[in-house]
Amino acid sequence: MIKSLLLVIALLSNSAFATKDEVIQNLSRFFDGIDKKDITDSPFKGVYEVITYNPIDSMLISEDGQYLIQGDVINIKTRSLIQKSSKVKNLKLALINTIKDSDKIIYKAQNEKYQVHVFTDVDCPYCRRLHNSIGQMNDLGISVKYLASPLASLHPKAQAKMQKIWCADDRNQAMDDYNDSGTIVDAPNCDNPVADQLAISKQLGVTGTPAIFLSDGTHLPGFLPADKLLSKILVTLGK
Repeated sequence: MIKSLLLVIALLSNSAFATKDEVIQNLSRFFDGIDKKDITDSPFKGVYEVITYNPIDSMLISEDGQYLIQGDVINIKTRSLIQKSSKVKNLKLALINTIKDSDKIIYKAQNEKYQVHVFTDVDCPYCRRLHNSIGQMNDLGISVKYLASPLASLHPKAQAKMQKIWCADDRNQAMDDYNDSGTIVDAPNCDNPVADQLAISKQLGVTGTPAIFLSDGTHLPGFLPADKLLSKILVTLGK
């Protein structure tokens, strides 16, 4: 698809500069809902940052409409990554905040200083490692709010198991029991949020679990031990 997209962009305009309308027209074949307000200047001179919504992300495209930039862009002087706008993080955070706490499985720190949302899959080995670290995270003042993202391509039975867990009278205990012994709670079927949260995870661009989201919308893919997670939180939030 990327090769096709590059070809489309290369043919975008015969002029040295493509209008935003032309960029939108051609990107719309691959990405829905792009508006002029979603195309802004980036810190990289001569390059636009374009926001997409499904999934929520951004990409860098040359202002002449000919080149899509993949991968990291590094400032040679500072040896740091060029930072994109905060709009993507804000959009992701706003979407996560549409989920009610009553639809999450929350492990609250007694002395809470920070909160993270974690999209999890109960049959994911690294999710199990994260779950086993929740006590350490809580001790560091990090509350963990679980959301469901069962990956059917890897774990075809996970969604049904997670629906049982979310339907349990005590979701935390049901989650602990499955993590500790593989025991699934015998809970009656209920109106549960698992499928809705899975759909949200896809819109957020989650392709693997665990997927950790910090309180500013920053996405940290994969498992992090408690101390490294705290370090990431402090650096990201400027603490």
